[in-house]
Amino acid sequence: MHRRSVVRYVGDDPDVRARVSRAVERAWDGTRAPDYRATATDALLESTEDTDLRPLADACGIVTTTAAATDSAVADRLAATPDSVPVVVLLKSPTDEGFRVALRAGAADIVSGSVPEEELGSEADPLVDRLLDVVTPNRVRFGSDDANRLREVLLDSGSTLMSTRSDEVDTKISWTIENVGEHAELDRIVCYLRDGETFDPAYTWCPDECDAGPLPISEFPDADRLSTFENVVRSSVSPEAAGRSTVASDRATGENESESPATVHVPLVADWELVGVLVFETDARRAWTDEEVDLYRTFADQIAYTIARNDRRLELRRRTDQLEQFSSVVSHDLRNPLNVLSGYLELVENEVSASTYEPMDRAVTRMETLIDNLLMLAKRGETIGEREYISVTSVVEEAWQTVRAPDATLTIADEIGRVHADPNRLRQVFENLFRNAVDHAGPDVAIEIGPQPNIGDGGGMYIADDGPGVPSEVRGSLFDSGFSTADSSGIGLAIVDRIVDAHGWEVDVHNDGGAVFEVSFEGETAVTPQVNG
Repeated sequence: MHRRSVVRYVGDDPDVRARVSRAVERAWDGTRAPDYRATATDALLESTEDTDLRPLADACGIVTTTAAATDSAVADRLAATPDSVPVVVLLKSPTDEGFRVALRAGAADIVSGSVPEEELGSEADPLVDRLLDVVTPNRVRFGSDDANRLREVLLDSGSTLMSTRSDEVDTKISWTIENVGEHAELDRIVCYLRDGETFDPAYTWCPDECDAGPLPISEFPDADRLSTFENVVRSSVSPEAAGRSTVASDRATGENESESPATVHVPLVADWELVGVLVFETDARRAWTDEEVDLYRTFADQIAYTIARNDRRLELRRRTDQLEQFSSVVSHDLRNPLNVLSGYLELVENEVSASTYEPMDRAVTRMETLIDNLLMLAKRGETIGEREYISVTSVVEEAWQTVRAPDATLTIADEIGRVHADPNRLRQVFENLFRNAVDHAGPDVAIEIGPQPNIGDGGGMYIADDGPGVPSEVRGSLFDSGFSTADSSGIGLAIVDRIVDAHGWEVDVHNDGGAVFEVSFEGETAVTPQVNG
């Protein structure tokens, strides 16, 4: 694959056509020389972007004459070529009008004066050096339009990879690698991922086929630099040969190495570890630029992040499955003796005093609640069930009936309205908040609930108590599973946070004469006015 592999003459003069052909032959030799083609001005003007005939599409340089460029339509077509496709204009004699025509055609260079016939195509013909000077740099290095095009591709690739699911990772990484390879005009991209002491070619884009096998890190070029997360860049043409500075090259091959591919090796880094190497290669002469290599590093970071995120997701799923299985087994093993205990309690209910029976009954009920809570925390996905529009006040009153604190008081300051929620889970939110207040503020706690119309997109509510409040140093950990300051299980508030989040709401806490929990409703769950009667 060659980047812009044609030097094209645009014009109708057969003598100039022959001169350009000989100059191209003299300027480049070997297998990597560009082709030469000629296009008549009529053919140039008849071609459009919608036809198969696009004479300038594959050009790495264009040569024309003032005679051809005098036609304003021809000049406009030439001036519209990208900056990376230089236009060289031949002048028979240096006149003001000739220079004006050349400028109108977007000339990158001008060659004036005639050349004796015996010198045409020889080193004495100034066109030979001019072609080398203006064509070579843009043929072997990225131009601004190349970089902008690749940058747009990487933006699309980033969006694609960010939204990928676990079952799409391989497909989307392969697709983005192919997309980048084609737009960057490369021959191969190989993504090696670490597997123990070797790096396996997990993703390969190679239109002309290639044989990539596992490699130890020592077989990559400058392995020490890759191991310290540095790029390793090998150009196949020196900056001097490219005609202008290309500073991203660690080494450019000499003439005897001209057939070696130009390569960029970029480390894939995740959690400060080398997890792979992304290799970009081209058989064409290439002098890599810093801007181009930086874009490849960005692409490598996208792939590394996608792979690491998916690995974490799969590991989390594996652990969650294990936790679900463990919780189910434990809950089953706990429920069997608990059912025996509950059965015997029913048998002796009328044989013992209430003061003896009720603590035992509460203990059994509490154990059943803990088992249910543990199962709910262990399960993924089914935190809430079917939702409906329900009265918050009625749910609050039902939840209050489960509180075993006869000296505690509940005040509903004002009507809250209706919300779109799972009634059973919403009741559990209130039950856990009430139980938390009793645990921390005592059995005679006073609790107040009311609306908060000014929080969230859909309003909200508050649940306040007159207890000691929440210490500032623990506020950030309050909803963490297992965290407690009252010698309880530390599960209740974690479940509150889980249920609230599953509804798309938010919960926060602050102190105001006691602890104040605020729940803000969002979107479709927003509060609707209570309809009486």
